[in-house]
Amino acid sequence: MKKKISVIVVNWNGKGYLNDCLSSILSQTYDNFEVILVDNASTDGSQEFVTAKFPSVKIIQNSKNIGFGSAVNRGIKESEGFYILFLNNDLYLEKKFLEELAQPFVSEEVGAVIPKILYSPKPEIINSYGVQVNFLGIAWPQHIDETDRDSLKMEETPCGGIFMMRKSVVDDVGAFDEDLFLYHEDHDLSWRIRLAGYKLIVNPKARVYHEYHFKKNTDKFYHSEKNRIHLLLKNYEAKTLFLILPALAILEFAEICFALLNGWFGKKIRSYFEIASEMKKIVVKRKIVQKKRKVDDKEITRLLSGNLKIGAMKHILIDQVLSPFLGFYWKIIKGMI
Repeated sequence: MKKKISVIVVNWNGKGYLNDCLSSILSQTYDNFEVILVDNASTDGSQEFVTAKFPSVKIIQNSKNIGFGSAVNRGIKESEGFYILFLNNDLYLEKKFLEELAQPFVSEEVGAVIPKILYSPKPEIINSYGVQVNFLGIAWPQHIDETDRDSLKMEETPCGGIFMMRKSVVDDVGAFDEDLFLYHEDHDLSWRIRLAGYKLIVNPKARVYHEYHFKKNTDKFYHSEKNRIHLLLKNYEAKTLFLILPALAILEFAEICFALLNGWFGKKIRSYFEIASEMKKIVVKRKIVQKKRKVDDKEITRLLSGNLKIGAMKHILIDQVLSPFLGFYWKIIKGMI
Protein backbone atom coordinates (compact mmCIF):
# COMPACT_ATOMS: atom_id res chain seq x y z
CA MET A 1 0.00 0.00 0.00
CA LYS A 2 1.17 3.54 -0.75
CA LYS A 3 2.20 5.66 2.20
CA LYS A 4 -0.52 7.94 3.50
CA ILE A 5 -0.49 11.65 2.65
CA SER A 6 -2.09 14.20 4.95
CA VAL A 7 -3.30 17.15 2.86
CA ILE A 8 -3.76 20.22 5.06
CA VAL A 9 -5.75 23.12 3.59
CA VAL A 10 -5.80 26.45 5.43
CA ASN A 11 -8.93 28.53 4.99
CA TRP A 12 -10.03 32.00 6.03
CA ASN A 13 -13.26 33.26 4.44
CA GLY A 14 -12.45 31.34 1.27
CA LYS A 15 -15.77 29.61 0.67
CA GLY A 16 -15.70 30.65 -2.98
CA TYR A 17 -12.50 28.66 -3.57
CA LEU A 18 -13.26 25.55 -1.56
CA ASN A 19 -15.43 23.66 -4.03
CA ASP A 20 -12.74 23.59 -6.74
CA CYS A 21 -9.90 23.06 -4.28
CA LEU A 22 -11.41 20.20 -2.30
CA SER A 23 -12.98 18.54 -5.36
CA SER A 24 -9.57 18.43 -7.04
CA ILE A 25 -7.98 16.89 -3.95
CA LEU A 26 -10.66 14.25 -3.51
CA SER A 27 -10.40 13.32 -7.22
CA GLN A 28 -6.73 12.32 -6.96
CA THR A 29 -5.49 9.05 -8.46
CA TYR A 30 -3.37 8.48 -5.35
CA ASP A 31 -5.31 6.03 -3.19
CA ASN A 32 -4.18 6.73 0.36
CA PHE A 33 -4.67 10.23 1.73
CA GLU A 34 -6.68 12.28 4.18
CA VAL A 35 -7.85 15.88 3.87
CA ILE A 36 -7.78 18.25 6.84
CA LEU A 37 -9.28 21.74 6.55
CA VAL A 38 -8.01 24.15 9.21
CA ASP A 39 -10.37 27.10 9.36
CA ASN A 40 -9.16 30.39 10.83
CA ALA A 41 -12.51 31.61 12.21
CA SER A 42 -14.23 32.19 8.86
CA THR A 43 -17.50 34.12 8.89
CA ASP A 44 -18.61 33.33 5.33
CA GLY A 45 -20.17 29.91 5.95
CA SER A 46 -17.10 27.93 4.91
CA GLN A 47 -17.45 25.36 7.68
CA GLU A 48 -21.11 24.63 6.96
CA PHE A 49 -20.41 24.36 3.23
CA VAL A 50 -17.60 21.84 3.69
CA THR A 51 -19.54 19.79 6.26
CA ALA A 52 -22.49 19.48 3.88
CA LYS A 53 -20.65 18.88 0.59
CA PHE A 54 -17.42 17.19 1.67
CA PRO A 55 -18.25 15.05 4.74
CA SER A 56 -14.97 13.08 4.43
CA VAL A 57 -12.94 16.24 5.08
CA LYS A 58 -11.87 16.67 8.68
CA ILE A 59 -12.41 20.23 9.91
CA ILE A 60 -10.34 21.88 12.62
CA GLN A 61 -12.04 25.06 13.74
CA ASN A 62 -9.98 27.88 15.23
CA SER A 63 -11.66 30.52 17.38
CA LYS A 64 -9.61 33.28 15.74
CA ASN A 65 -7.30 33.83 12.78
CA ILE A 66 -4.01 32.38 14.04
CA GLY A 67 -2.13 32.80 10.76
CA PHE A 68 -1.10 30.32 8.08
CA GLY A 69 1.83 28.58 9.77
CA SER A 70 0.08 28.13 13.11
CA ALA A 71 -2.97 26.72 11.31
CA VAL A 72 -0.84 24.18 9.44
CA ASN A 73 0.78 23.19 12.74
CA ARG A 74 -2.65 22.41 14.18
CA GLY A 75 -3.35 20.25 11.15
CA ILE A 76 -0.02 18.42 11.53
CA LYS A 77 -0.84 17.55 15.15
CA GLU A 78 -4.09 15.93 14.01
CA SER A 79 -2.61 14.23 10.93
CA GLU A 80 -1.96 10.52 10.39
CA GLY A 81 0.10 10.67 7.21
CA PHE A 82 3.65 9.57 6.44
CA TYR A 83 3.81 12.69 4.25
CA ILE A 84 2.52 16.18 5.06
CA LEU A 85 1.30 18.50 2.28
CA PHE A 86 0.04 21.99 3.08
CA LEU A 87 -2.01 24.04 0.62
CA ASN A 88 -3.72 27.40 0.25
CA ASN A 89 -7.43 27.23 -0.45
CA ASP A 90 -7.14 28.95 -3.87
CA LEU A 91 -5.29 26.07 -5.53
CA TYR A 92 -6.65 23.47 -7.95
CA LEU A 93 -4.74 20.19 -8.38
CA GLU A 94 -4.32 18.01 -11.47
CA LYS A 95 -5.59 14.44 -10.94
CA LYS A 96 -2.10 12.89 -10.73
CA PHE A 97 -0.71 15.67 -8.57
CA LEU A 98 -0.16 13.58 -5.44
CA GLU A 99 1.27 10.70 -7.49
CA GLU A 100 3.84 12.98 -9.10
CA LEU A 101 4.66 14.91 -5.93
CA ALA A 102 5.54 11.70 -4.10
CA GLN A 103 7.92 10.41 -6.79
CA PRO A 104 11.17 12.20 -5.80
CA PHE A 105 10.99 10.83 -2.25
CA VAL A 106 12.60 7.61 -3.51
CA SER A 107 15.81 9.48 -2.64
CA GLU A 108 16.41 9.71 1.10
CA GLU A 109 18.27 13.03 0.69
CA VAL A 110 15.05 14.72 -0.48
CA GLY A 111 13.35 16.43 2.43
CA ALA A 112 10.58 18.25 0.56
CA VAL A 113 9.08 18.27 -2.93
CA ILE A 114 7.63 21.39 -4.55
CA PRO A 115 5.12 21.54 -7.41
CA LYS A 116 5.05 23.73 -10.47
CA ILE A 117 2.37 26.37 -9.92
CA LEU A 118 0.55 27.77 -12.95
CA TYR A 119 -1.95 30.61 -13.10
CA SER A 120 -5.51 29.30 -13.14
CA PRO A 121 -6.82 31.86 -15.66
CA LYS A 122 -3.67 31.41 -17.83
CA PRO A 123 -2.50 27.80 -17.38
CA GLU A 124 0.28 28.26 -19.93
CA ILE A 125 2.01 30.83 -17.67
CA ILE A 126 4.13 29.94 -14.62
CA ASN A 127 3.23 31.45 -11.25
CA SER A 128 6.22 29.83 -9.53
CA TYR A 129 8.70 27.01 -9.94
CA GLY A 130 10.23 26.96 -6.50
CA VAL A 131 11.45 30.17 -4.92
CA GLN A 132 14.67 32.06 -5.47
CA VAL A 133 16.21 33.81 -2.46
CA ASN A 134 18.63 36.71 -2.17
CA PHE A 135 21.35 36.38 0.47
CA LEU A 136 19.62 39.16 2.47
CA GLY A 137 16.43 37.12 2.66
CA ILE A 138 14.29 38.70 -0.07
CA ALA A 139 12.50 35.91 -1.93
CA TRP A 140 10.59 35.76 -5.22
CA PRO A 141 8.92 33.02 -7.31
CA GLN A 142 11.28 31.37 -9.77
CA HIS A 143 10.32 31.63 -13.48
CA ILE A 144 7.35 33.83 -12.58
CA ASP A 145 5.29 35.00 -15.58
CA GLU A 146 7.34 32.89 -17.99
CA THR A 147 5.66 30.57 -20.51
CA ASP A 148 5.47 26.98 -19.31
CA ARG A 149 7.60 24.50 -21.25
CA ASP A 150 8.41 20.80 -21.29
CA SER A 151 12.14 21.48 -20.96
CA LEU A 152 11.85 22.23 -17.23
CA LYS A 153 13.48 19.45 -15.22
CA MET A 154 13.56 18.49 -11.57
CA GLU A 155 15.92 20.84 -9.79
CA GLU A 156 16.97 21.93 -6.34
CA THR A 157 15.66 25.20 -4.94
CA PRO A 158 16.46 27.10 -1.72
CA CYS A 159 12.81 27.62 -0.77
CA GLY A 160 9.43 26.08 -1.34
CA GLY A 161 6.26 28.14 -1.07
CA ILE A 162 4.00 25.14 -0.85
CA PHE A 163 5.51 21.69 -0.59
CA MET A 164 5.16 18.14 0.67
CA MET A 165 7.55 16.71 3.27
CA ARG A 166 7.98 13.54 5.25
CA LYS A 167 6.42 13.66 8.72
CA SER A 168 9.80 12.48 10.01
CA VAL A 169 11.39 15.67 8.64
CA VAL A 170 8.91 17.77 10.61
CA ASP A 171 9.76 15.73 13.71
CA ASP A 172 13.45 16.41 12.99
CA VAL A 173 13.47 20.14 12.22
CA GLY A 174 10.21 21.31 13.79
CA ALA A 175 7.05 22.69 12.20
CA PHE A 176 6.27 26.30 11.29
CA ASP A 177 7.56 29.11 13.50
CA GLU A 178 4.35 30.48 15.00
CA ASP A 179 5.92 33.88 15.69
CA LEU A 180 5.84 34.50 11.92
CA PHE A 181 2.16 35.33 11.60
CA LEU A 182 2.23 36.28 7.95
CA TYR A 183 4.91 35.82 5.23
CA HIS A 184 8.25 34.00 5.23
CA GLU A 185 7.01 31.13 7.39
CA ASP A 186 7.56 28.82 4.39
CA HIS A 187 11.01 30.32 3.82
CA ASP A 188 11.97 29.68 7.44
CA LEU A 189 10.83 26.05 7.34
CA SER A 190 12.62 25.52 3.99
CA TRP A 191 15.79 26.96 5.53
CA ARG A 192 15.63 24.61 8.52
CA ILE A 193 15.01 21.61 6.27
CA ARG A 194 18.19 22.48 4.35
CA LEU A 195 20.09 23.04 7.61
CA ALA A 196 19.23 19.45 8.50
CA GLY A 197 21.01 18.31 5.33
CA TYR A 198 17.96 17.64 3.15
CA LYS A 199 17.30 18.93 -0.37
CA LEU A 200 14.18 20.69 -1.65
CA ILE A 201 13.30 19.52 -5.16
CA VAL A 202 10.88 21.06 -7.67
CA ASN A 203 9.00 18.47 -9.74
CA PRO A 204 7.60 19.93 -13.00
CA LYS A 205 5.20 17.00 -13.44
CA ALA A 206 3.36 17.89 -10.24
CA ARG A 207 1.14 20.68 -11.54
CA VAL A 208 -1.24 22.87 -9.60
CA TYR A 209 -3.24 25.93 -10.67
CA HIS A 210 -3.48 29.11 -8.62
CA GLU A 211 -6.30 31.66 -8.49
CA TYR A 212 -3.69 34.34 -7.92
CA HIS A 213 -4.67 37.88 -6.89
CA PHE A 214 -1.77 40.09 -5.85
CA LYS A 215 -2.74 42.62 -3.19
CA LYS A 216 -0.27 45.42 -2.66
CA ASN A 217 -0.76 46.86 0.83
CA THR A 218 1.34 48.28 3.62
CA ASP A 219 0.64 45.39 6.00
CA LYS A 220 2.14 42.97 3.49
CA PHE A 221 5.37 44.98 3.30
CA TYR A 222 5.46 45.41 7.07
CA HIS A 223 5.05 41.72 7.95
CA SER A 224 7.30 40.53 5.13
CA GLU A 225 10.18 42.86 5.95
CA LYS A 226 9.99 42.29 9.69
CA ASN A 227 9.96 38.51 9.29
CA ARG A 228 12.82 38.62 6.78
CA ILE A 229 15.12 40.17 9.39
CA HIS A 230 13.83 37.70 11.99
CA LEU A 231 14.94 34.82 9.72
CA LEU A 232 18.41 36.23 9.11
CA LEU A 233 19.07 36.69 12.83
CA LYS A 234 17.72 33.26 13.67
CA ASN A 235 19.20 31.02 10.97
CA TYR A 236 22.55 32.36 9.73
CA GLU A 237 25.84 31.56 11.44
CA ALA A 238 27.41 34.49 13.32
CA LYS A 239 30.22 34.81 10.78
CA THR A 240 27.75 35.07 7.90
CA LEU A 241 25.72 37.71 9.73
CA PHE A 242 28.89 39.75 10.20
CA LEU A 243 29.80 39.46 6.51
CA ILE A 244 26.37 40.50 5.20
CA LEU A 245 25.96 43.40 7.66
CA PRO A 246 27.20 46.23 5.35
CA ALA A 247 24.95 45.07 2.50
CA LEU A 248 22.04 44.65 4.91
CA ALA A 249 22.47 48.23 6.15
CA ILE A 250 22.35 49.55 2.57
CA LEU A 251 19.28 47.48 1.75
CA GLU A 252 17.51 48.67 4.89
CA PHE A 253 18.24 52.29 3.97
CA ALA A 254 16.68 51.64 0.56
CA GLU A 255 13.68 49.97 2.23
CA ILE A 256 13.22 52.97 4.54
CA CYS A 257 13.23 55.33 1.54
CA PHE A 258 10.72 53.09 -0.25
CA ALA A 259 8.51 52.99 2.86
CA LEU A 260 8.67 56.78 3.19
CA LEU A 261 7.55 57.23 -0.42
CA ASN A 262 4.78 54.63 -0.20
CA GLY A 263 3.08 55.43 3.08
CA TRP A 264 4.37 52.79 5.49
CA PHE A 265 7.40 54.53 6.99
CA GLY A 266 5.88 54.37 10.49
CA LYS A 267 5.31 50.62 10.21
CA LYS A 268 8.85 50.07 8.93
CA ILE A 269 10.34 51.94 11.89
CA ARG A 270 7.98 50.15 14.26
CA SER A 271 9.21 46.81 12.93
CA TYR A 272 12.75 47.58 14.12
CA PHE A 273 11.52 48.26 17.65
CA GLU A 274 9.47 45.06 17.57
CA ILE A 275 12.49 43.03 16.42
CA ALA A 276 14.49 44.56 19.28
CA SER A 277 11.77 43.65 21.80
CA GLU A 278 11.75 40.07 20.48
CA MET A 279 15.52 39.61 20.57
CA LYS A 280 15.49 37.42 23.70
CA LYS A 281 13.06 35.05 22.02
CA ILE A 282 15.03 35.13 18.75
CA VAL A 283 18.27 34.33 20.61
CA VAL A 284 16.63 31.31 22.27
CA LYS A 285 15.37 30.02 18.92
CA ARG A 286 18.71 30.77 17.32
CA LYS A 287 20.54 28.59 19.86
CA ILE A 288 18.20 25.71 19.07
CA VAL A 289 18.64 26.11 15.31
CA GLN A 290 22.41 26.41 15.48
CA LYS A 291 22.70 23.40 17.79
CA LYS A 292 20.62 21.21 15.49
CA ARG A 293 22.24 22.26 12.19
CA LYS A 294 24.03 19.51 10.24
CA VAL A 295 25.45 21.62 7.42
CA ASP A 296 27.29 24.93 7.46
CA ASP A 297 26.41 28.16 5.68
CA LYS A 298 28.63 27.33 2.72
CA GLU A 299 26.05 24.68 1.81
CA ILE A 300 23.07 26.89 2.69
CA THR A 301 24.28 29.84 0.58
CA ARG A 302 25.16 27.64 -2.40
CA LEU A 303 21.78 28.32 -4.03
CA LEU A 304 21.32 31.93 -2.92
CA SER A 305 21.35 34.87 -5.32
CA GLY A 306 23.27 38.13 -5.14
CA ASN A 307 20.91 40.11 -7.34
CA LEU A 308 17.40 41.26 -6.47
CA LYS A 309 14.04 40.77 -8.11
CA ILE A 310 11.31 42.61 -6.22
CA GLY A 311 7.98 42.53 -8.01
CA ALA A 312 6.35 45.12 -5.74
CA MET A 313 9.29 47.55 -5.86
CA LYS A 314 9.88 48.69 -9.43
CA HIS A 315 12.46 51.43 -9.70
CA ILE A 316 15.41 52.16 -11.97
CA LEU A 317 17.70 52.61 -8.94
CA ILE A 318 16.86 49.09 -7.73
CA ASP A 319 17.46 47.48 -11.12
CA GLN A 320 20.53 49.46 -12.17
CA VAL A 321 22.21 50.39 -8.88
CA LEU A 322 21.11 48.40 -5.83
CA SER A 323 20.78 44.97 -7.43
CA PRO A 324 24.14 45.10 -9.31
CA PHE A 325 25.87 46.38 -6.15
CA LEU A 326 24.47 43.56 -4.03
CA GLY A 327 25.43 41.05 -6.71
CA PHE A 328 29.00 42.38 -6.73
CA TYR A 329 29.17 42.37 -2.91
CA TRP A 330 27.89 38.79 -2.82
CA LYS A 331 30.63 37.65 -5.19
CA ILE A 332 33.20 39.15 -2.82
CA ILE A 333 31.94 37.63 0.44
CA LYS A 334 30.50 34.32 -0.75
CA GLY A 335 33.94 32.72 -0.85
CA MET A 336 34.59 33.82 2.75
CA ILE A 337 31.60 31.95 4.13
